[in-house]
Amino acid sequence: MAQLPSPGTNRPQRPRTSAPEDIGFVPRPPVTWLAPGVLARTGVQVAISTLFGSYADRRELQRAESGEPLDLSGRADDSRAGDSRAGDFWLDYVADIGDGVDGAMTVASQLARDELQLDGQRTRAGSLLVMGGDEAYPVASMANYNDRIVGPYRAMLPWADEPRWLVALPGNHDWYDGLTSFLRQFCQGRWIGGWKTAQTRSYFAVKLPGGWWLWGIDVALGDDIDEPQLDYFREMAGRMEPDDAIILCWAMPSWVESGPDNPEGYAPLEYFERTVIPDRAMLRLSLSGDLHHYARYQGQDEAAQQKITAGGGGAYLFGTHQLPETLNLPPVESRDPNKRAPVRYDLAERYPSAATSKSLRAGIFGAVFRSPKFWAVPALIYLLLGVTLARALPGLARSRWWSVSVPDLVLALVLIAAVYLGLAAFTTLSRKYRRLRHRLGFAHTVAHLVVVLATVYLGELLGHRLGWPSSGRAAAVAVLCALVGAAIGPLVVALYLLLADMVKPRGVNTEELFSAQAIQDYKCFLRLRIAEDGTLTVFPVKIDKVVHWTFAAEGDTRGPWFRPADGVPPAPELIEPPITITKRPTAPPPSAAAGMERDQ
Repeated sequence: MAQLPSPGTNRPQRPRTSAPEDIGFVPRPPVTWLAPGVLARTGVQVAISTLFGSYADRRELQRAESGEPLDLSGRADDSRAGDSRAGDFWLDYVADIGDGVDGAMTVASQLARDELQLDGQRTRAGSLLVMGGDEAYPVASMANYNDRIVGPYRAMLPWADEPRWLVALPGNHDWYDGLTSFLRQFCQGRWIGGWKTAQTRSYFAVKLPGGWWLWGIDVALGDDIDEPQLDYFREMAGRMEPDDAIILCWAMPSWVESGPDNPEGYAPLEYFERTVIPDRAMLRLSLSGDLHHYARYQGQDEAAQQKITAGGGGAYLFGTHQLPETLNLPPVESRDPNKRAPVRYDLAERYPSAATSKSLRAGIFGAVFRSPKFWAVPALIYLLLGVTLARALPGLARSRWWSVSVPDLVLALVLIAAVYLGLAAFTTLSRKYRRLRHRLGFAHTVAHLVVVLATVYLGELLGHRLGWPSSGRAAAVAVLCALVGAAIGPLVVALYLLLADMVKPRGVNTEELFSAQAIQDYKCFLRLRIAEDGTLTVFPVKIDKVVHWTFAAEGDTRGPWFRPADGVPPAPELIEPPITITKRPTAPPPSAAAGMERDQ
């Protein structure tokens, strides 16, 4: 096993001011996903990474780096005398982290504390922190990592008396620069406050106490796992004892993303489980982020495996009301002839509740106007379409539809087609519901076109009634279309997102509905304990309200650099009672029906 690096001394001086040159980072607000600049830059990087990612897969080059697993098997958190559970080992899991500074600091402040009282239960800070993907938004860069995660985490835990180790998985946002920044930030032994990174590849294995292993798989942008990585984990499997157990970290919840509409979505994970893990019963817990909420699925077979999504570490809330209540894994529709027999998984708990999630949808109508300069996008589109349609249909206001300018009509049709392609791209961001999304994109285009035509008609009619010349009518149409585009266009987008989310059997564009709102509350992370007898307990932690932070110039040199602006600290609570997982299945799992009835 690899020797852990010495923690050394990592004690930065307490800054005297909140100036970026003193605190070492620029506190960033949450990403405004509807802002035109963010949409354009993110779209370009997504396109580049999708087109060229398979030709420059950085995972293939990591074989040369040392892949020795971290050995924490002999480390028990026994330094606090008088603790009846001094021999237990603790670790924390957080995902989807680096967005706005308040959200990041709210979660980091609780991870940094030596102890948390959760509904009367005493828990300890993890000796190991696992970051489960999407460490910075909107795209990976060293500046984004520094401002959105390194700075906030260092501000909450400038240094630690005892070493706290950190491993991280890249999510899709970490891959948008080809993994370059991720490898520099997390694979070079750097400090993040009191945590020190301890991996050399974008995937990792950690040997934990009690016969437990933690495996982190890098799935890039959702493609199959590369062969060197498969070889690495096959070697790790060869080092396991027959009664060992695995906690598997996966950057996206493939179990939720698969189904009849995406039958091969679970295929990479199913292949890994079937061909790499020696015994299916060894896999006791699968963890993922990517979806920004908490959801736990429990297998209804003798293995009783738990699959948990916990992506509430900092990014905007993603709704839970569209989560399927039952999964069949692998999907029966999968074409893999070697797949295992499907196992049913029931949704045992989610946070926030389905009712709360549904109630938050209406916030989209305000969000489209709060997004900086988003109004300019429909204003420009309406202006171009309106002016072109007015030239193409000069007799519109006098009901002389046969009066048509063919060249201008062709140009108008080209513009309409371009709008449709843009909206179709907006509604086909995932592999699910491809045909349905194209139909919705068409309906979305028609809705905007109807508003534009009505605006052109009113503008032309007003000009004729007032006796304006053609140049005056054209100017009136242009101004009116721009104003309507700025005022009504965002509402059409909001109405579309709300209605698309209601499409059965599961919503379409739910992610866009919630990302546009950038809801910062409803944070979550996981605290895990391995007892001396090898029993694993998962404490799902929620923080209902994000705290706003202000710089604290005075304070203990060891203490956080920021304090709650209103003096009220975060209030962590358990999402549900702790989940106990044994190294081997002991009994068939109870039905999740009772829990689901409470959630409806």
